[in-house]
Amino acid sequence: MSSIRLRRCVFFSLSLTSSLLFLWLVDLTLPNSTPLLLEVLILVLFGLTLPWMMIGFWNAIIGLWLCQFSKSPLTRVMPLSMQIAGDEPITTSTAILLCIRNETPDRLQRNLQAMLAEICADHLGGHFHIYILSDTNDLNIQIQEQACFDLLKQQWGQQCAITYRLRTQNTGYKAGNIADFCQQWGHQHDFALTLDANSLMASSAMARLVRMMQASPQVGILQGLVVGLPSMSAFARLFQYGMRLGMRSYTMGSAWWQADCGPYWGHNALLRLQPFIKYCSLPTLPNRSGAPNMILSHDLVEALLMRRADFEVRIYPQEDHSWEENPQTLTEYIRRDLRWCEGNLQYFHLLSLPKLKLLSRFQLLLAIFMFVGAPAWISS
Repeated sequence: MSSIRLRRCVFFSLSLTSSLLFLWLVDLTLPNSTPLLLEVLILVLFGLTLPWMMIGFWNAIIGLWLCQFSKSPLTRVMPLSMQIAGDEPITTSTAILLCIRNETPDRLQRNLQAMLAEICADHLGGHFHIYILSDTNDLNIQIQEQACFDLLKQQWGQQCAITYRLRTQNTGYKAGNIADFCQQWGHQHDFALTLDANSLMASSAMARLVRMMQASPQVGILQGLVVGLPSMSAFARLFQYGMRLGMRSYTMGSAWWQADCGPYWGHNALLRLQPFIKYCSLPTLPNRSGAPNMILSHDLVEALLMRRADFEVRIYPQEDHSWEENPQTLTEYIRRDLRWCEGNLQYFHLLSLPKLKLLSRFQLLLAIFMFVGAPAWISS
């Protein structure tokens, strides 16, 4: 048995044993007078909440153990080929994809200015090409975008290539935006670094991902660990406190057993373009009327398709100057969660996709349980 299979057996044994123990404890707390049907219903509902909770618990425990007691945690979770020195020459071309839709141009310009300044200061402009991929349908914002990015091109265009593209139709949402880039310019580059409108990465973090993927031709997607940008919002700061406290150990633990079936979060990640273009086209799903419906939560599906093609999906579980802006209010957080909920529940239709890895099907189920568990918890 390979070491990765052994790790997965250990991990699932721990998670299953813990889940059974919790169910037994719940059963003990129920009064003897509880009707049998009600008791079974409570246990079923509580059982639906356990997969996400138990797997998260053991991710964190294993990751904390590695971070605290291993001299070099990264060597335990990453193959030797990806453990670079950091001074290797960059010999590839990387497209930096900034996907936007009706965003405030001032914020985008601020983030791009910071990234371009670092890229040019590190003399990496010849290896990167920035694409601003806009799906904006507000005419006033379109005018502001054009003026903003014309200014950026005028200021930085001699040192780093910058392309601004506006789509008139938001076909396929963000995944369709990236697919359109792949069709037009994908053949010109080796890798693509995906960014959201609220993303920010240091040039050192970009270069590290590129060097790691250069050294590992079997890696199709390389996800960087993301932390929250500083914020003045009390809600965002509280959210970021929990994120910074537990994200590294949680991700380190998941990388320990997921290994080559790691996560892809859709941003702050590097894609190997040739297999991405060839293998990661998203299927369409039927809606209630039978018409084709686009997949909303595309990132996990693209990771599963990449893995199905025998390319690895890896995560670099180390904080590395890679940020995102978090929701500023509870209302924004709930609105984002509702979008994710709608997208994740679409995965029911994808469980029967042919030739998926067994772990990939489990990841689809786990993503579904992330939101099925909430009403089950309230009901129980």
